[in-house]
Amino acid sequence: MDRRVLLLLAGALLLSLYTHSMIFQEWHMPTYGNTMIHVASARNLVEHGYYPLENDYSYGGGIPNLYVPVYRFTLAEAVFLTGADYDLISRLLVVLFALLVPLGFFLLARAAFGEWAGLAAAFLASLVPELLIYTVRPLPQAMGLALLPVAFYLMMTGKRGPALAAAFIISLVHQEAAVFLVGVAAAFFGLKLLEAALRWAVDKEKFSLDGTALTALGCAAVGTVTYFAWHFFVMGNLDILSLAQFQHHEGNFVDFSLLVLKTGKVVLALSVVGVIACAWAIYEKWKPRKINAELFAFGIALAGLGAIKNDVFGMRVFMDRFIVFFDLGLILLAAYGLAAALRLVVSLQKKIEKKT
Repeated sequence: MDRRVLLLLAGALLLSLYTHSMIFQEWHMPTYGNTMIHVASARNLVEHGYYPLENDYSYGGGIPNLYVPVYRFTLAEAVFLTGADYDLISRLLVVLFALLVPLGFFLLARAAFGEWAGLAAAFLASLVPELLIYTVRPLPQAMGLALLPVAFYLMMTGKRGPALAAAFIISLVHQEAAVFLVGVAAAFFGLKLLEAALRWAVDKEKFSLDGTALTALGCAAVGTVTYFAWHFFVMGNLDILSLAQFQHHEGNFVDFSLLVLKTGKVVLALSVVGVIACAWAIYEKWKPRKINAELFAFGIALAGLGAIKNDVFGMRVFMDRFIVFFDLGLILLAAYGLAAALRLVVSLQKKIEKKT
């Protein structure tokens, strides 16, 4: 890897650490976002040696502990092995998330669009307000958001075994992250189906799906089955629609002004450039059949758009809370847009120099 790339990647990591350093500025660990509910389950594990399946410790306790458990097990295991305080371990987990987010985006965007797009994604990840808000909190959602770019990399590159394992783990880290992963896998598989259908109908080619599409389908299946298995294990039924979130339609409607506020103008504007660049790349690379990266980027964006506007489909659940997941797709598109724009500028500059 180019030394300049390594130095810039180190800069992106330092920037992310700086933006997340606020986790050490409070005397007490931030308690917003149900932080202490997760600590309570971890304490139960450490102090009593079992996971409290029948006691959620929230709303007075005494209700089934439906929340998926991997974050809580991670916190408990770290405390048990080190003897450190829950507060300190929670803060250190945030530091880990701060490193994983830019590294994951670098890995994903580099595999999709090259090293400079990878660097752009690593830096842009620190410019999205909503992503910072949700990864600076010591919560399962922060872990899910930190792991998703890595899972997307594995899925996009067709590394089937690791991708299926990632889908399994994320489905037990955070429910919304699991829903989004399944949505992205389904959207990408749908786009690959559309590609295969167009090649069959227009180009008169044999209808076929490559291994990447099948990997995505497998991830969607694993994520879905894993969560439903957990739900049945805890609740004794598969009726997720009876949960309070669905019954009371929790969440706020998302309009453009809210999206701009939560995402930031820079990333949003560059993502539009990225959409155009992706569409043009698909047109140019249709015959060589090298459009998986572009289709995957569109798949993340489509899944995110569907999630923040799920009220259109009558669900009306957590629309605003899915903005941060939509932002994952926008960051990837923005990175490609920035890299494509810079390539265009360099190309134009060379043409001008030749003429002069």
